[in-house]
Amino acid sequence: MKEENKIGTEHPLSILANQAYQVFTEMGFEIATGPELENDWYNFYVLNFPKDHPALDMQDTFWIKDKKDYVLRTHTTSVTARAIEKAGKEGRLPAAFISIGKVFRNEATDATHEMQFFQIDGAMVGENISVADMKGVLTHFYKKMLGNDVEIEFRPSFFPFTEPSIEVHAKFKGKWLEMGG
Repeated sequence: MKEENKIGTEHPLSILANQAYQVFTEMGFEIATGPELENDWYNFYVLNFPKDHPALDMQDTFWIKDKKDYVLRTHTTSVTARAIEKAGKEGRLPAAFISIGKVFRNEATDATHEMQFFQIDGAMVGENISVADMKGVLTHFYKKMLGNDVEIEFRPSFFPFTEPSIEVHAKFKGKWLEMGG
């Protein structure tokens, strides 16, 4: 029988996102999806950004000229916020959500920064959830994605939008890489 021609292949970012979704759903997370064109309520204010926060400045965010109060989302936390709100209204809390998607930041590009990139965001909502839970989830995730021999470090840091703030670093193939904050 003649082998059929295969047209195209799955994009590497889609493959990676699907693998990440698999790991998180196995841990009980729900997949959250949302718009790339986001209103400022979900992008900033529902997350307690003060109106004078630097992220709201034109030089940091792509505001949409003809669509007042809309931006290209600057993080996928807006997607997670929408999912938490919906779950709360439906009485489905406690819950855990994961969102993966394209985000946009108006910044200079270099070897480690780009105006468009993909971000993974997760949230667990319920009683007695702590930083220890987050560390356990992230350690499990990185071991599944990068292999059991990967080393994970959680380093104290400062981000103006989280408290406490922690950077996650992974050592694999002999090198340390910052994975997120």
